[in-house]
Order: sequence, then C-alpha cells, then structure tokens
Amino acid sequence: MRVRAAAVMACLVACSSTPRPAPGGPAGVARYTQAAAWTAPPETSRLAEVARAASGEGGASLVLDPALTQTARLVAERVAADPAHRPPSARLVQGLAWQAGLTDPIPGIVTVHRGGDGPLGEETAAGLHEIVSQDHPTHMGVAEVVRGAERWMVIALTRRRLRLEAVPRQMARGDRLVLQGAIEPGLRAPTLSLAHPDGRVEDQPLGEGPEFLVRVPLDARGVWQVELEATGSEGNTVLANFPVYVDTAAPQTTDDGAPEQVGDPAEVEASLLGLLNAARAHERLRPLDVLPGLAAAARAHSQDMAEHRFVAHNSPTQGTTAERLQRAGLRSGLVLENVARGYGPREIFDGLMASPGHRANILNPGVTHVGIGVVRDPTGNGLLVTQDFMAVATAIDTAAAAQSLLRAINLARRGRELSPLEERPALSTAAREAAAGFFRDPSRTQQQALRDASARVQREGLLYRRISVAAAFGPRIDGAERLEPLLDDASRFIGVGVAQGDHPDAPPNSVFVVYVLAVPR
Repeated sequence: MRVRAAAVMACLVACSSTPRPAPGGPAGVARYTQAAAWTAPPETSRLAEVARAASGEGGASLVLDPALTQTARLVAERVAADPAHRPPSARLVQGLAWQAGLTDPIPGIVTVHRGGDGPLGEETAAGLHEIVSQDHPTHMGVAEVVRGAERWMVIALTRRRLRLEAVPRQMARGDRLVLQGAIEPGLRAPTLSLAHPDGRVEDQPLGEGPEFLVRVPLDARGVWQVELEATGSEGNTVLANFPVYVDTAAPQTTDDGAPEQVGDPAEVEASLLGLLNAARAHERLRPLDVLPGLAAAARAHSQDMAEHRFVAHNSPTQGTTAERLQRAGLRSGLVLENVARGYGPREIFDGLMASPGHRANILNPGVTHVGIGVVRDPTGNGLLVTQDFMAVATAIDTAAAAQSLLRAINLARRGRELSPLEERPALSTAAREAAAGFFRDPSRTQQQALRDASARVQREGLLYRRISVAAAFGPRIDGAERLEPLLDDASRFIGVGVAQGDHPDAPPNSVFVVYVLAVPR
C-alpha cells in the first residue's frame, strides 16, 4: 500500500462568518522572509503580553513575529471596516498572510471585540488556550484597530517547523527559484511539491534533511505554487505553502468570496464530492465513486481527530492511514489522504486546491474511489474533514487484455526495429494456466508460477533453442507491456496469459500477467 498523505488546516476564528473585502489595498511585500530577531513597537509588545497572559502556560514561549503581526493588522482592518464586523474566512486570511510575506501554512486567527484596554474576557481566553494547547503554535502576531470607542484585536498563530531563507514573491521567466533552509528536529525527508502555472504538480525529494537546497528553473509565465513538506510522528506535514508570481503581477486585493456558515456534516460531504468531481471533470479525469467502506473509515478518522484534539494523518490511538484502512479490510496499491479543518465546503475545498500536495491527491488519475468523512469540531472551530482516495481494480476481459498486450509489445518492438513476436497457442496455454494457478493457490509465489509455465512447455523443447518466462503483477494491467525481456532481439514466439483475482498482500482484483518467450532453433 502506497500512501501519499498531506494535511491542510483552515484558520481558527472566534465565529464562523466572513467579512466582505475592503476595496483597494497593497500588493504586499517584495519577499517572503522569516525574521531572525525583531524589536516590536511598544504597543505591539503590550498587546502580545495581553495575548500571552490569556493563552495559559503554552503562550509564554510564543515568539512575536513581524509577518504574522502584519497579517493580524491586515485582518483587523478588514474586520473593523466590515459593517457587521465579521471574522475572516480561511481564504481571506491566506491571501493576506501571503501579502505580509508569510510562508507558513495558513495561520490560526482569533478576533476579539474589546470595549476597553484591559485583559481578554474569560470566553476569549478559554478559546485561545484551547488553540494553543491543541495546535502547539510557536509564533504569534498581534494587532489592534480602534474605531471610535470600539477596539478590534486580532491574534495570528502558527507552528513554524521550518527555517527558510528569503524568497522573492515576484520573479521573471528564466530565473531560478532558490529554496534553502532546514526542517526542525523530529522531521525527516523534506519534499518540494510544486504546482506549475498549467496546474501540473511535480514532487521532488530533497534528501533526508535537516538541511535542503534546491534551484527550480521558472520556465513559464504565471503563478507557481510552492509547498514544502516533511515526515514526522504525525505523518506527512505541510511546512510552507506560498505562491511565486512569474512575469505576472501579484494580486492587489484579496477577495474572500461569499460568507460560509458551519455546514451540516452530511451536506458538506456531498458538496465536497461534487466540487471534487467538478475539478476532475475540468481536467478531463474520470469522476470518483464513493466506496462505502472507505467513507466509513474516513468518518472514523475525523471522529478520532475530534475526540483526541489533533489534525493529522497518524492517530495516537489508531495508527497510520495504511494501518487504519487495512484493519477496515481495504487494500489497494494506491491510497491517498487529505485532512482539513474549516467551516463550509467551498472554503475547505479551495484551501485544499491551493495546496499542491492536496491538489495532486484530488486530481490523481490513478484513483477510482473516494470516501469523505466530516464531523463537527467539538472546540467550536468548524468541521474536521478526511478525504481518503483509493484505486480499486475493476473486472477485465482477460482474453482481450492478452491480445491488447501483444499488440502493444509488437508496437514497442517495431519502434526498436525488432521483429514482431508471433503468438503460439501452446505457449499461451502454458502462460494462462500458470497465471490462473497463481490465484487458485494463495500460497503460490510469482516465481513458482513462472516455474509452472516453464515446466508446461518442456514438451515443446525440441522446437525451441531457448525458453524464458517473465511476469507482471499489480492492481492494473497498465505498464505490463514494458518489461525488458519482451524486447529480446532473439525471441520470435510468445505466449501471453492474463488472470485476475485476490492474493495475500495484494489489492483485490489484482492482475497477474505471464509471458512465455521462445527462441527458434
């Protein structure tokens, strides 16, 4: 089972509605930066102490950060300017964070309406303490906007697990994007997930860590979405996610769209499925069917996250994605997972699609089925979402598949200027019987099946100078024609056998292909 997992966390706010965007606004800073040290203005330092005091024990170590503080200020200005003073959507927070030069995943946001200059109220302090204890943020930004007698304070929080050197927000075609930094102890195997302007997503491992350095040639105009990930005890974790604008202007404003209330979990599941399949249709990919067992497993993981206060792939009680699905009796050669937190389906889906890793899972051409599980977050911070994707093999016509493989093999041989292979009935019979026997006896190995095929054609031995066998095994027949022995120059005859069935440690409905090749005397 191969698991490609990634997690996205929507912003945490005091309530669930969304402010309308204010017109105009700056395009943002010139570079994404992480400040090594920052001397904050006195007023900012004072507000930070108010926030730390309300956060409880975990708040004492929060580092005051200039980019997060700028994010908090931009959000506070939006909230204060909105006639209803509604807290922000995840999409708005993400856009403003990028304008402020932040590369961390979308920060958590707490908005506070204060009537005076004193400490935060008990309800706000309890919510802030919950966020700090659950999400373990390391850095904080804080700002306050005063409108007459009213004060709007915003606290922005993030868990920074990556050191990243400064990166320009705008570059030119032909430039090289340099990503250099280090992941924190406890993480390993940093990976770059890069969405090109045409939507294509490319993954590039960056070694075992902690340090990494990669230079990416920017060969197309448009928006390049950069995501850095690493693996830790929680599974695969997004450490940074930000756009780079190549020969195109960064947006002047951040449009956060229509407000979304916290939705009914079942309705959100259905809406997310519709959005997912609409995105796949736009890319000319087949829609995904819901697999009931997979949906049940996804809901169980979302419930586990709700009960144990985490948002990750690896559960402290239920294990990894692969372990959870195997216990549920779900086996596949391709399993992917997204987890998220948010309020409504559009906000959640847009957040996933803005992340190259999650986008790649949603638009993976190899998956066939999905299970979506949505539950309410008991902390009041919206919804917790799990999307599990699988490749489930469908029944094939094995006789037609064998002929299709033979045509593909001979097409490849013609491209190499090799003679086509001629099918011999006796060789194909031996290949078919060996392939079928592999599934009849669960204890049989691939090597034993190949020995069976070889033994069955021994009586033909006088007709051939050499007989060889080869096999391909997997959830689909795709690629079974690309084995190197099939391009042997001396071989002139072939038998092809295809069988489908269940075998231990393999996905259901797996396909086993046996080839018998012969060199004439």
